Amino acid sequence: MSVPSEKRLGVARAYAQYFETLSPETTQDAQGLIADDIHFIDPFNDVRGRENFQRIVDKMFEDVKEPRFDILDLAWSDDPDLCLMRWDFSCTVAYIGDWKVRGVSEIRFNGADKICAHFDYWDASRHFYDRLPLVGWMIRKIRQKASI
Repeated sequence: MSVPSEKRLGVARAYAQYFETLSPETTQDAQGLIADDIHFIDPFNDVRGRENFQRIVDKMFEDVKEPRFDILDLAWSDDPDLCLMRWDFSCTVAYIGDWKVRGVSEIRFNGADKICAHFDYWDASRHFYDRLPLVGWMIRKIRQKASI
């Protein structure tokens, strides 16, 4: 099993701390940790570049109230370029109310020990769309038909 460098361990920990302490005043604090061409994917976005990463983080504070990340684990793959970050996210969303979701982020590093990819994995159907009026009802009906 490969072991990531001390530099990457430090960057991963700093990135996790960035999310845990994120506020409207600290949204820029990840810029020193991420690559210029970072690729960010979540159920709502697929963007590249620092500016777009920043736009997503800033927009989160426009769209939801009291967003909070609790980083539960950082785990390294056999691939020293890959760190997995397990987290809980909570906030208040218009039309939904209090919202909480657990997910995992695939964090990839480039040769300069910068984060070059951040891919979020969580069940948007069950944890977000399911809770929307009308759309949620349709998704629950489809799930009922498909389940045993």
